[in-house]
This record gives sequence, structure tokens and C-alpha cells, in this order.
Amino acid sequence: MGMKPYMLLIALTLMAAEPVQFLGKPYRLAAFSHKVNPLWEFTAPNETVENWSTLLTIVDRPDAKTRPDLDRLAQGIMDTYKGNGGKVLMAKTFAGADGVPYNYMVVAFEQPAQKRYELNFVKAAMGAKNAYMAIYGVRVKDAKTFLNEHSAEIGKALEKAQLPPVAALPRK
Repeated sequence: MGMKPYMLLIALTLMAAEPVQFLGKPYRLAAFSHKVNPLWEFTAPNETVENWSTLLTIVDRPDAKTRPDLDRLAQGIMDTYKGNGGKVLMAKTFAGADGVPYNYMVVAFEQPAQKRYELNFVKAAMGAKNAYMAIYGVRVKDAKTFLNEHSAEIGKALEKAQLPPVAALPRK
């Protein structure tokens, strides 16, 4: 049985998108969802959204247009993570190189059945018109060692990341 035409169109749209460079690796657009807010998932080479070891996610948040909205958004994200078993390891407001503040957090989820941890490094910031979130997810066996060796590097990479503007990302 062949691929349905609308599925082929979605696959071609995702494949045509330019990869995003993050931590020296190209991440290709692998999925788009619009359940609550527009969300794009980018996977590393040879990985999928079903079976990833690293995942870069961008979420458009048109409901947050001001700095107080951004702070409420970050608090809501943190509460959601905690409510789903996440342990917040760090939550802080930083100023980027341009002096514009953004909220940053690191959250760990223990996944004993898979004998691993999922770590989410989250940047919530204001874009041109509204807020967005950039989330770098990593699945590792030894969270403590990984955090000691890589958390500063990931935080700096998220701060400086040249992510595509959400208006330029495909919405199909």
C-alpha cells in the first residue's frame, strides 16, 4: 500500500526544510504539531522523533507577548514538568549578550524502565512578536556525569543559538 498524498506532502515539506545547526550537529525538521501551540521537533542525523538520543524542539507561544507573560509561561512550564515527575535542577533568569532577559531551566526525568534519564534544557524567550521556547532534550545513562561535563556548553549554545524564526517554519 502506497503513501497517501497528504502524508507525502508532509514528508516532502519536512525534508525540504533547512537543517538547524546546534552544538556542531545538523538537526533536521522531523515533526510539526499544533495540538496546543505550534511545535517543531528537529532530530539529529539517523534519529527519529520516536527513537532519539538528542532532540531540539521549538515551540511558538503566541499567548505570551510581554515580559510578565514570559515569566508566567516559564512558571507554567516548570509546574508542568514537576507535575509529570520532572526534577527541576535549575531555574534562573539570564540576560543574553544583547541584554535581553530570558528564562532558563534544566529538568531531569528518571526513566528506570529504559535505564536512563531524560534531561531537558529549556530556554523561554521573547521573539520578534511573542515568546518562544527552545528545548534541547538528551537521553543519557549517567545524568550526573553528563551534567558535569556538558551543561555549561548546552546552556551557552541555547543562549547563542541561531534558530529559525517561527514565522519561517513550515506549519503543515
